[in-house]
Amino acid sequence: MTVRENARATASRILVVDDEALVRNMLCDALAAAGYAVSGVASGEEAMRVVQTERPACILLDIMMPDLDGYDICAALKADPQTAAIPVLLVSATTDPRVLDQAKRVGAATVLRKPIRMDELRRVVAHALGPAV
Repeated sequence: MTVRENARATASRILVVDDEALVRNMLCDALAAAGYAVSGVASGEEAMRVVQTERPACILLDIMMPDLDGYDICAALKADPQTAAIPVLLVSATTDPRVLDQAKRVGAATVLRKPIRMDELRRVVAHALGPAV
């Protein structure tokens, strides 16, 4: 990681939302190891509360969850002027091509496919956060 990438990581809070504890913890650990400040939550309702208080710089959001699905959460975040600019990276195990279309419709920056390679995760998050300042 370059000095500029490290500076961006140190200043960036990432929210990971996944109802599967193993996946959530793996993503949180990988991002924390890359220097990001990371919070993890297990539900869409919890994510909506955390976003209002923490204002993360980026959100990794599982699509399939038991309460609110990732599409609904992303659409709600993009409809709110206070959270619309936060990049949302949807996470999915499905290979259905319609997932990308739906992700675009709700305003997601991209879709990461499970299982996620950690080098891809770091690259996509860094890209979503934009150039280092």
